[in-house]
Amino acid sequence: MADIFYRLDNGTLVPLERQQAAIKGGAHGFIVMSMKSASEFPGAKSPVRFKNGEKLEFIVRSAVPVSAVDPNTFYCLRKLKSKRKTRELVMMSGHISPVGGSTTMTPAEGMVPVDFTKFGTSSLKMTAGGLAPGEYAVGHPYGPAVFCFGVD
Repeated sequence: MADIFYRLDNGTLVPLERQQAAIKGGAHGFIVMSMKSASEFPGAKSPVRFKNGEKLEFIVRSAVPVSAVDPNTFYCLRKLKSKRKTRELVMMSGHISPVGGSTTMTPAEGMVPVDFTKFGTSSLKMTAGGLAPGEYAVGHPYGPAVFCFGVD
């Protein structure tokens, strides 16, 4: 099936945790307000765990012909912020005061560099080397569904 990520481990495809993003927004403060919007995923940690320092390879069957476009425009690996009961990816933050305000869109928040190679006739292999301990998600940059895992 297209757009479903697996880890490639010694020739075996290992499924990752599939999650749907819940978009959360909020603001707080009195005279000076802070606000943020984030994609939030349930659970502080993914049940799918890998070891620190391992070279990780992921396989995804592309819905678009693999030679037609740059895969970095369709897929990405991001580090998530782990909270008490959730994992989040901040997409926008800002501050407002009586004298002005500003917001910052952060579409590249948490992105981790990866390499892509063709794998078979219609799939891609995404390679990430030596990820630091934490929670991660692979998928479309703005897609609601992602595939999560953790590194210990």
